[in-house]
Parts: sequence; C-alpha cells; structure tokens
Amino acid sequence: MEEHEILNNEYFKVNRFLLKLTGLWPYQKRHVKLIIRILYICAIHSMMIPQVIRTVEEWGKDFEIVLENIVGFIYLQCVLAKYIITFTAEPQLVFLYKKMAFDWTRYIEAEEQLSLQRAASNGQLMTIIYSVYVNFAGVGFATLPGTLPTILNIIAPLNESRPTKVLCFYAEYFIDQEEYYYQLLFQTFIGVMSTVFINATVDTLYVICAHHSDGLFNIVSYRFQKAFNKSQERYQVKSRNLVAAKNLDEEIHEYVLTAINIHNESIEFINLIQSTYTLYFFIQMSLTIISLSLATVVAMMNLHDIINLIRIFFIWCGIILNLAYISIAGQQIIDTSLQIFDSAYFCGWYNHPLKTQRLLKFIMLRCSRQCQITAGPMLVINLESCSNILKSSLSYCTFMIAVS
Repeated sequence: MEEHEILNNEYFKVNRFLLKLTGLWPYQKRHVKLIIRILYICAIHSMMIPQVIRTVEEWGKDFEIVLENIVGFIYLQCVLAKYIITFTAEPQLVFLYKKMAFDWTRYIEAEEQLSLQRAASNGQLMTIIYSVYVNFAGVGFATLPGTLPTILNIIAPLNESRPTKVLCFYAEYFIDQEEYYYQLLFQTFIGVMSTVFINATVDTLYVICAHHSDGLFNIVSYRFQKAFNKSQERYQVKSRNLVAAKNLDEEIHEYVLTAINIHNESIEFINLIQSTYTLYFFIQMSLTIISLSLATVVAMMNLHDIINLIRIFFIWCGIILNLAYISIAGQQIIDTSLQIFDSAYFCGWYNHPLKTQRLLKFIMLRCSRQCQITAGPMLVINLESCSNILKSSLSYCTFMIAVS
C-alpha cells in the first residue's frame, strides 16, 4: 500500500501533520526522521539537565523547589518514554495504518462507510480538542510566569514591582538568568512545546486507532441487523416458497459468517494496539499517580502565590486531562465490544438455520468477555481505573501533607 493511501482522508489530516512534525511519520526520509528525533530529544534534555542541577543544589534547602522539579522531571521522563516507545514500535504502527486504510476501501456499503465515518469523526473531534488544549496549556505554562506579573504590575501595582523575568521552572544554567532571560525563555519555550507536540501526536494516534475499532464493531452490529432483517423475510416466505426460503438461509448464514470474521479482525486490531501501547501505558499510569500526588502538594503549598498557583494549575489539569483522555477511549472499546453480544442475541437467531445458530453460540460466548486495553498485566484502561488513580493520588497527597 502506497504512502498516499495511508491516513489520507479528511478525518486524519491533523494526525498526519503531527506525525510528520514530530518525526514519527514512517514514510518520511530516514535522515529527516533521524534529525527531527534528535532535535526533539535534545530539546527535552535542554530542560531536564538544568532542572536536575538545580534540584541537587536545592536538596535539603528548599523543599518546595525540589518537589516541583521532581514533578517536572517525572513529566519529562514520561514524554521521553512515550516518544522512544512510539518510534521503536514503527513496524507495528505501519501495520495499524495499513489496516485502517484497507478497511476504508473494503467496507463500501453506505451504512458501513457511515459507521467508519462516525467513528473517525469522533476521533477527529477528540484530536482537535485535545491538541488545542495541550498547545494552549503549553504556551500558557511557558510564558505566564513572565507575562502575568507584568500585567499585574499595571492593573494591581504593589509597593515593590513584581519580578517579571521568571522562567516556568527552576533551573541552573550557570549564567545570569535576568541578563539572558529572553534567550533562556526562547529555549524553554522550544522545550515545552516539544513535549506538547509529542503528547498531542502519540495520544491522539492511540485515540483514532481506538475509534477505528469502534467503527469495526459497529459494522459487525450492522451485519447482524441485516441477518435479522433477512430472518424476518425468511419467516414470511417459508410457507409459500421453500426455494426462496433456502436462498435466504444462505444469505443469513453469509451475513453472520462475515460478521464473525470482521469481529475476529477487530479483536486482532485491538490486540495490536495493546501490544504497541501496553508498555507506554504502564509507565505513564505509574508516573501519573506519583506526579499527580506531588503536583497537588505543590499547588497547596503555593496557595499564597497566585502566579505560581496558576502555573501549577496548568500542570495539574494537564495530568488529569491526559489520564481522562486515554481512559475515555479505552472505555469506548469496552462498551462497543460488549454491544456485540446484544446484537448477536437480538438478530433473530431462532429463525436462523441450524448451522447459523451454532456459529452464533460461539460469538456470543466470545462476546461475554470484553475487549480492553491494559497498562501492563493488570490495570485496565477505562473510566473506573481513571477514578481509582485519582483517588489513590489524592490519598497519597493527603499522607504527604500530613507527614510534612
């Protein structure tokens, strides 16, 4: 399958652009991908190294700075892991892209195309909303520490002017940060936006794959509905025309058989998503619990400082939104996979030929087990897990506040 056939329709334009922007588009020239990836990794390390140096300097002196820098370090490690895992999983992702492109050419009936379009449209909407938010949050996080004090000095001046040459995180560059503020601000902005682009690319890619699987499950339900319609027709003509009834039996069996085949392919597609993302999700979920707890503690320590509080609020909201974003997509996979059982049960199986009824028993048995994406061997990506992680994080936060 050629490059122009992969993610080539209007629903995936944003994803394709982001993949090229971050060097994760598999059809880019090899040296172009390599250069882009090196630039992104260098941009992240240009923030991480000064941050680590400052943390070491402040260790045992300023608990607030140390704690906040640990949150930042965890975030950067999570982004790096996300980026590296994604480009090392390029062969699996290429297979996913080709499978999605093939499905768009394979299912040509109007209703089946509509199922894929609805799923892709939902994925596109979630991609745009998420991308806009993380870019807005990234710009705000990088620039507000310097711009907000300037605005407040004008509209609500104090006896002493608020410091305006402030970076968005505590770092040690071994130079005068006020003298070289704008150069450091530019470098910081590039680093922050690099992490934003990586997050937007990888997370939205997972979401469009998850929504595509939803579209496939809806096609399975549609095939069962067609089998039900044919069974109703068969019931009406059976007493008048045995030959026509027999032909309808074959049509019903064919609809059910193709529905089962599509269902099996959908499960294989989800298994491929699982194998591609499970390590990334395991790392992210583990670090999310830690970073969310620490970010909440830091926010409570900065209740007296509105500028710092707003900056940390961006971090806190970003962590929760990211967790909710991937959890919603995982929950949709579970819900649509379980709906297949109802579609199979209510497809008029009692009017189907005996050989078709046997097939339905097997698919109903398989559908009693939900399809799901997991983070590692245990944690299921769904809204329940999202809720449990938030509860655990707040519990750890309460414990840390009590201890400190």
